[in-house]
Parts: sequence; C-alpha cells; structure tokens
Amino acid sequence: MTQYRPAPPFSDEMLVAYLDDELSVEQRHLLGEQLSLDPQLAARLAYLDRASLPFGAAYAGMLEQAPVARLQAGLEALDPGNPLPASGYKGVSRRHLIAAAVACLAVGGLAGRLSAGLGESETPDDNWRGLVAQYMSLYTNETFADMPDSAALQQRQLQNISAELGLTLEPARINLPGAELKFARMLRYDSLPIAQIAYLDERHGPLAFCITPAAGAGDRSAQSEVRREMNVVYWTAQHHHFMLIGHNPAAEMRALAQKLMMG
Repeated sequence: MTQYRPAPPFSDEMLVAYLDDELSVEQRHLLGEQLSLDPQLAARLAYLDRASLPFGAAYAGMLEQAPVARLQAGLEALDPGNPLPASGYKGVSRRHLIAAAVACLAVGGLAGRLSAGLGESETPDDNWRGLVAQYMSLYTNETFADMPDSAALQQRQLQNISAELGLTLEPARINLPGAELKFARMLRYDSLPIAQIAYLDERHGPLAFCITPAAGAGDRSAQSEVRREMNVVYWTAQHHHFMLIGHNPAAEMRALAQKLMMG
C-alpha cells in the first residue's frame, strides 16, 4: 500500500500531528522541508504550538458530569441495531482538540485575541523574542542541508533586509566565528517584520541573529535569557531590537553578541 504523503496546503490537524511527533519519518521530513521554505506555514505551526493548552484538564470536569449512561441509551434507542460499546468514551486526541479550537476561533474572529492573551505576561518588546524562539525550535542541522550558500545570493538577501529595516548589514559585519552563514530573509508575524539571519554553528547547530523595529524605544544594554532551551542575548539600539539565539553556551553567546554589537 502506498504511504500517505502530505502535500500543500497542510491542514491544522497535520501540523499538530507534527508537533505531537505522530507523523511517520517520511511525512515529518517532507513537512519539515516545507516549513524551512515557507515562513507563513511556520508561523501557523508556531501559533498552533502556542495553543497547546491543557484541554484535557479543562474539560475533565464536564466529562465527569456528563450523563454517559443516559446519552448512550438514547443513542441506542435511535439505532438499536448498532449499540455503542460499553467503553463509550475513548477520549479525544490533542490533535483534534487544538485543530478544532483554532478553527472555531478563526470562524468567530477571536484568534487574534487568543494570540494576544497567551502572551499577556510579556510586553510587545518581549513577545517577539518568544515568536522567534518558537520558529527556531523547528530548526535542525538537516534544515540547512540543501540550502544554497551562494555568496552573491546572501549579499542580495542582506541588501533586501537592509532596505526593509533601514540598516546597513554587510557580510563582514555579521560573520560569526565557527558559524557558517546560511541565509537572510524577512518574516512577518501579523504586521510585525522580523529579519532572520541564520547560521549553522559547526559545534552547536542552528543559530540566528534577528532584528525588528523598535518604535519609540530607547537603547537597552545586552541581557540574557533562555527560551525553548536555547540561549538568547538581546539588546536595543539604533531604533531596533536585536537578538541572538542558539544552542551555544551562554558565555559564548554573549561573546558572539558583543561582536555583532561592535559591527
């Protein structure tokens, strides 16, 4: 039998199955390739990941109070020839709950409010780093396996980002020791533009230098944090927020960030 191969457009259910590691190796590889090439698809996946709420716990009380025996008897009365098994409720997978919840929110026009509510504990200046971390958590060394690494192409990509953000980004200024530049591109989350400059560190894997406009924000010195088990260094300068994120040790990340700040 031919194995099912997911093809664009990918459903929310398929994306949640990816998050739950319920796809076959081949399916996961195919979807992973598409995620590395399609920022909008990756943003959908990040949104679904943010929607990983404790649905089971939330509905447990309702399920306990449900008159299962009476409902089962009523259904059997409607179709006596096909009684429900005694086990009745077998549970609903997280995949179905999240996909259904997101679909309902989209129909009701509430997705934006849920998205904002999930990040209530963070300021807008902080929240963008969470979005980047969600995106970066999808990257593995294999993500960059077939990436073209033409110097001319990377130069054009940096020029596009420079024009979009009003900065001057030259390869010599953003080169990082021990890491190979792979690509530079613009992402958007809602109306927020985020520049992503991605590297592959020879020892620690995917690494990214990301930039977004900082409207009205003053300069802020470098600070460190951990997101999604990755080390982050972030700062604000020249009316932009900057962050460096990767699996490198914290001290090494601070040294790399210092190099980027020095330009």
